[in-house]
Amino acid sequence: MLKRLFLTVAAAAAILSAPVATAAPAPEVFGTLPAVQSVRMSPSGKYFAAIMNVNGVPSVRVFDSETLQQVGGINAAKQQVIGSLRWRSDDRLVLTVVEVVEFSESVVKDKSERAGTSFCRMMSISRDGKDVVQIKQPGSFKEFSNCSFMGWGSEPNSLLFMARREITGQPAEIKPVIANILTGETRLLDEIGTRGTGEWGSDRTGAIRLRYDYVAGEVIMNARLVGSTDWREVLRYPVGADSASALTGDKSRDVQALGFAEDLNKMYVLYWPGDRAVVGLLDLRTSQISQVYGDPKYDMGGSLGVRDEGIAGVFVQRDVPTQIWFDPKMKAIQANLAASFPGHITRIGSASEDFSKVVVYIEGPAAPGGAYQILDTVKNEAATVSRAYPTLDLASTGDVRYITYNARDGQPIDAYLTVPRGTSGKGLPAIILPHGGPEARDFGGFDWLSQFFASRGYVVLQPQFRGSSGYGTKFAMSGRRQWGRIMQHDVTDGVKHLIANGTIDPNRVCIMGWSYGGYAALAGATLTPELYRCVIAGASVTDIIEMQVWVRDYAGRGSRLYWRQNIGDSVADKASIEAVSPIRHIDKVRAPILLIHGELDNVVPIKQSEIFANALKNASKPHEFVRLANENHNITFQSTRIKTLQAMDAFLAKHNPAR
Repeated sequence: MLKRLFLTVAAAAAILSAPVATAAPAPEVFGTLPAVQSVRMSPSGKYFAAIMNVNGVPSVRVFDSETLQQVGGINAAKQQVIGSLRWRSDDRLVLTVVEVVEFSESVVKDKSERAGTSFCRMMSISRDGKDVVQIKQPGSFKEFSNCSFMGWGSEPNSLLFMARREITGQPAEIKPVIANILTGETRLLDEIGTRGTGEWGSDRTGAIRLRYDYVAGEVIMNARLVGSTDWREVLRYPVGADSASALTGDKSRDVQALGFAEDLNKMYVLYWPGDRAVVGLLDLRTSQISQVYGDPKYDMGGSLGVRDEGIAGVFVQRDVPTQIWFDPKMKAIQANLAASFPGHITRIGSASEDFSKVVVYIEGPAAPGGAYQILDTVKNEAATVSRAYPTLDLASTGDVRYITYNARDGQPIDAYLTVPRGTSGKGLPAIILPHGGPEARDFGGFDWLSQFFASRGYVVLQPQFRGSSGYGTKFAMSGRRQWGRIMQHDVTDGVKHLIANGTIDPNRVCIMGWSYGGYAALAGATLTPELYRCVIAGASVTDIIEMQVWVRDYAGRGSRLYWRQNIGDSVADKASIEAVSPIRHIDKVRAPILLIHGELDNVVPIKQSEIFANALKNASKPHEFVRLANENHNITFQSTRIKTLQAMDAFLAKHNPAR
């Protein structure tokens, strides 16, 4: 068992029996960005760096891992957030920084619509934060907007990334680039692709080992064997919104690379021998894949890394993501964590090269909202870095349960139910919280939004309706063209299940969602208005036909095909689309509606909320509209996150008070 725990499990058990808080925490408790979001250990283990919230400013702070004293750091500028951090050495870190900005007028065709985008850049900083170096663009090429870090280069103080150059009338040219992190200077590597080359990959030695060519709806995966300069074709698989896998859901040929194995002529990959994604080992010499890990119910997820050189494990998309480590030492550390914190979520995040210092994440009664610790595996001691929500107490959080109910056709639907602590769990006011995506999913553990509602006294239901990811291809595909239909029925049936078993008061149910979840909330308001007492819709699609026009004008071909496949053709299927489009059913609205939208949203334009607000106004339907200045599709910044919670808090207190 670990020693020097920041809170013993016995003490945590005492907290479990504490009475419920007399007053709900202020919205700022949940709206303030986490005090710490990511912690990475330096190669030697002498230092660690963390992405932190310092007085509302996204920042990086560097600490001595023995004394926990700060030794350096840097703050993000206005409209910026820190995306990631990596140690190149004990003296140097590399950061990705994302900036939310408005489009220039040359990009936005309709200048009356404010729209934004997110730019990403890489920079390196010294350990003390005093020397900041911007990674430059290589000539006429431009860095990918997602900061496409490929790995560390084979040269001293170098990293690899991909850059692109637009060529009029031709496919973009994609090249691998090496950058010196001390000077910021970059140069294109002497690699020659084809007209269809869209991606490159390197191994942990810094060698360029993979090249992906896109040809006629397929990806050709080419690889170099260790020591060779020759390319050889390894696999071909479909790609794109008009590929066989996208059209039919047949993923039998799909492959996603995860990382090179210990044997650098082999790679870990995700592939689909059946309905669910499994992890396999691909031999680059023979093109054969052998299964390594799989789960009977859930898809396998992506790769895990404790350093930035290669893959150290994978995870399973269970109710709470489960880590699977390749190295026996990591498995032993994970087992020790689980034994030391029974009833808690425990995860390994980062480690020194010799595994003597390990960053761990713990969430549960001993750490409401989660906490980061530094584990000394030699001394078998742990010291706390910070809790993510240091002012949050256990009594103000809800108890998260993983439940299953049957939809009207008998399909089992998994869901998360967050019940306010200290209540009977019966006859409670409720918030129904469908997730965005929609091909996404919720996970167990602390969710700031559902916990905010639970702190007010609401039970929160997060249904994993058909069309959600993580439960296999067939389940995800069953949401195809089912907006407002089966997908919405699954949400509705969850409400009725909780009414039938007495968990919720049928007269005090509200629905709230963001993005696709916002659409689902408005579909609830217009298709099943008798169920809901109030509705909150954030960044939501309100007029599906109008949204498809926007996608046609501003988005790429892939987005247009996605909307046609998943929702329907705006011309041929217009009648069936309008049947589930909230804007066409304003007359059915009974409940007051709160609309919230970021003015720089470039995924769902704010015009979607504007036209719905105008329609509600013209129909004399009660509503409120909150505009989030300088905010994108997500609630990225602390000020807008707090503003959003304050608006929802006041709206619920007025239209569906919990106490």
